[in-house]
Amino acid sequence: MNKEEKRSIQIRGIGITNRRAAGILRMHKPHERVRRAVSTTTEASERARLEQALASARAHTVTLYERAVQLTGEEAAQIFEIHAMLLEDDDFLEALWDEIERGVCAEEALAAASERFEAMLKSLDDAYLSARAADIRDVCDSVLHFLEADEGHRDEDDAPYILLAEDLSPSQTVLLDKARILGFVTLGGTPSSHTAILARAMGIPALVGVGGTPEAIPTGVEALLDAADGTLTLFPTAEQRRVFAEKMEQDDRIAREHDRYLRALMNKPAVTKSGHRILIYANVGGADEVAGVLGNGADGIGLLRSEFLYLSRTDYPDEDTLAAAYTDIATRMQGKRTVIRTLDVGADKRIPYFGLPEEENPAMGFRALRICLDRRNLFKTQLRAILRASAYGRLAVMLPMVVSVDEVRESRRILAECREELARENQRFDPSPEFGIMIETPAAVMMCEELAGEVDFFSVGTNDLAQYTLAADRQNPALDYLFRENVEPILRMIAQVTAAIHRHGGWIGICGELAADLSLTQRFADLRVDELSVSVPYLLGVRGKVTECQ
Repeated sequence: MNKEEKRSIQIRGIGITNRRAAGILRMHKPHERVRRAVSTTTEASERARLEQALASARAHTVTLYERAVQLTGEEAAQIFEIHAMLLEDDDFLEALWDEIERGVCAEEALAAASERFEAMLKSLDDAYLSARAADIRDVCDSVLHFLEADEGHRDEDDAPYILLAEDLSPSQTVLLDKARILGFVTLGGTPSSHTAILARAMGIPALVGVGGTPEAIPTGVEALLDAADGTLTLFPTAEQRRVFAEKMEQDDRIAREHDRYLRALMNKPAVTKSGHRILIYANVGGADEVAGVLGNGADGIGLLRSEFLYLSRTDYPDEDTLAAAYTDIATRMQGKRTVIRTLDVGADKRIPYFGLPEEENPAMGFRALRICLDRRNLFKTQLRAILRASAYGRLAVMLPMVVSVDEVRESRRILAECREELARENQRFDPSPEFGIMIETPAAVMMCEELAGEVDFFSVGTNDLAQYTLAADRQNPALDYLFRENVEPILRMIAQVTAAIHRHGGWIGICGELAADLSLTQRFADLRVDELSVSVPYLLGVRGKVTECQ
């Protein structure tokens, strides 16, 4: 026993989640950049190869975003919106084409541009911009994957294991196969990194920032990963195995009991102990999430992000395409309310065929409802499609980024035009679908009394509302503390708009990330919020929390 105990090695790091895993430790083999011979290339062929790889990477980023939203929720998935912006960045693309014109192959051009931008960003005395260096690397690795048409390395041994890596990118993290990866350990990384945020949201046991070099840590050996204690134990003793197994068994028992408790509540109304009913709705980005919505007992969909029908295309979808997609969702929701947010593009959602102008501050620029009111045909196509689909289910229309009563009244006029047109065409539709707006701007809060008189409901988008209220970019990790420490101004705004919409006989929901914050559920219940809309993974937890509230 003493001899065995001497072999035991314990490595410390920063634990992500309070979970544990036991298995063989195996080293992650990073994707190696293969360089083609320059002599075999032509400028035209290499440009074509690179353009195709960039297009594939953009589509892949949309897929990653949608997968991350399903697994972790919108906030953790925002990193892939940043990646999408980088793939459209004019300076980055110009650097690629400059390299191609020099006569190098696509791989060389990508490597050179990547190294140049990484070095430039790392040299800046700015935490946010320095963090973008890792995003550049991740994006370039994705493009490289498609350049080489590599299906990716897969080990012949499919046995589950604990992954050791120098670091993992957000893309690699969200694609981890949870059936094979028991947990992961990284030499670098911080608890506030995007990778750590994703791991935490996905419930993967992880240890980051252990330091050292890959060669210094034995692999292919038995390991105990305790993220709760921040330790990785190699060559564990029999006693260490026994104690660890007991902890894992206890964890599993608690998790099973909690899951049974939540499942028992799944199809029951979420009612506080004082008798206040709160509808538990889901935020979804596409039809593929409807099964999860219904499977987790959601009362409806509180936010259908309609831009999912635009982001993965190369041209505008027509009315029939939109109507078919909305009808499919409305039918599958079996009479439960589905709130469709009209197109919210611009800012961090750049779609090439929209031809939007470059802006110094796109988050406050030409986006969302502003685009729709400027491009009436685009808006009418979507509204007509929603109305046609309303014949097959309970649909509601919701406008994003509202700042004035005039915007709402003009949108109502356009909706009325669409109703009149469809009536003349003998199309079936609900003549009076619910009509509401998102409360995302301080202007909307200040005008909430007048706005409440124009609509049937409010839905508070706390992500943008916090960003605009605190004057802080929510994609800047250096400013995370502002959002953590300044929730009270947002809660007071919610109280104000809730009182206003209730005075006018309407209802109010919250569809931003704060809706899933269980530490705030009691506060929302006290304010008499009518609905909380969260990503699918959080539906049961929020429902359970509501029943515990006074």
